[in-house]
Amino acid sequence: MDIRDTAAVVTGGGSGIGRAMAEALAARGGCVVVADLDAAGGQAVADAILGSGGRAVFHRCDVRHTEDVANAIAAAVEHYGRLDIVCNNAGVGGEDLFGDDDAGWKRTVDINFTAMIEGTRIAVREMRRRGTPGVVVNTASMGGLVPMPGSPVYAATKAGIIHFTRSLAGLAEECGVRVNAICPTYTDTPLVRDVEGDRIEELKAQVGGILAPEDVAAGLIELIEDDTRAGAVMRVTVRGGRDFAR
Repeated sequence: MDIRDTAAVVTGGGSGIGRAMAEALAARGGCVVVADLDAAGGQAVADAILGSGGRAVFHRCDVRHTEDVANAIAAAVEHYGRLDIVCNNAGVGGEDLFGDDDAGWKRTVDINFTAMIEGTRIAVREMRRRGTPGVVVNTASMGGLVPMPGSPVYAATKAGIIHFTRSLAGLAEECGVRVNAICPTYTDTPLVRDVEGDRIEELKAQVGGILAPEDVAAGLIELIEDDTRAGAVMRVTVRGGRDFAR
């Protein structure tokens, strides 16, 4: 897909990987809805894109609420008259699975997995209704491909994203909508620094370095522009660069 003049929605677009994705899409001529719960951060990203000559609007979105996700996707049609790309990127990390409070792990499931299903479902329905091809990219993690003893619920949500995405490969032939997933290793984002804290240097040693958000955004662009990719699971690592899981 040629990104120029397309309309894209990026959840979690107010910081980290989402910000890099929104900026990369705008740099290629796409029109972007920056969807985020953080109004200040999301508006700042939209303003930065506008300031560099791109096209973007901010839309407040708590992905735990289906109506917010639907409204963010509808905003692309409202502002730009079309819907071509949806990046289900919003995510959280960390959980105390065996603690007294079960709110933490349930929040992880709601944001990382349930919201991604809802975002994909709403996007595909709208693309089908409009009769236009489209691309959905779901942000997973290398933690969905290997065990994470310290964050088992996080790992399970990311593994779920991977298998959900692979299971939708047939949509490309059925209705022209390609659904792909991207699996970065540790990336230099506020989320990783908040969760991992003092372990950052240790993690760098384990995986050969830490990715920049722009490295992940480059993978997103490849998945969108390569029309042969449907149900693909792209890995992004410092050591291996970009490749695909089988």
